[in-house]
Amino acid sequence: MGLALKHSHILVILTAAALLLPAGASAQRRIMADVEVKQAAAGKVATVTKRVHCSNDGRAVIHFLKPQDYIVVTNVKGETRMYIPSTNEVMVDNSSIMTSQDELISVFMSGRAEDLGLGMYGYRLQSTTREDGLVKKTYVTDKPGDIPKVEIVYDNYLPIYCGYLDASGKTVSKTYYSNYVPAGRMMLPTRTTSITYTSPKDSSVMRTIYSGIRVDEDDPLFHFEIPANAKTVPIDKFQGR
Repeated sequence: MGLALKHSHILVILTAAALLLPAGASAQRRIMADVEVKQAAAGKVATVTKRVHCSNDGRAVIHFLKPQDYIVVTNVKGETRMYIPSTNEVMVDNSSIMTSQDELISVFMSGRAEDLGLGMYGYRLQSTTREDGLVKKTYVTDKPGDIPKVEIVYDNYLPIYCGYLDASGKTVSKTYYSNYVPAGRMMLPTRTTSITYTSPKDSSVMRTIYSGIRVDEDDPLFHFEIPANAKTVPIDKFQGR
């Protein structure tokens, strides 16, 4: 599945971004945060709330609270399990439709400075330009099904904008990052706004707010394991709920 299409399916902040720091510069072992996602499309607004628990070993545990209560456990390899506590059911997916790097906090923790995580999806640096105190990096890929060009803009080494461009140079989606706060040795944006152009006249807007950010504190969800007696169900049953 193409990168842009995959990201649209999982309703999370899916554009990769990180500080321009050397790999390994982040000392944080664990970061957790409360997240609210609001998406407006076709005249309707959908709200998702979740608690995100990310570890520096690449593991992420995401507890979705609304509109449905379930827990996702995933890693950088895309080995994902979705667990429904109320029915003790689990869906297993190893196709990389979702990885821990889809979570913005995990990307920051990974210290992926050179390409802001885009290299994981086959992108390569094409150019770097500077204008009015800002730095813009352009990345490209020839991978079928993926958006061919991505532009990332930095202000004082912090990513503030990421745009995906089609083959004609038209922007098909863009994300703004703002309200940075310190989180240990890192700076994290606590607000992102993503706009996806679904047609020449229509678009969807997704706003994500991070709050209650805690660094290197313990929490039971960091150690969460799906019960061994959970019943495995197919993904289509999970999506139909």
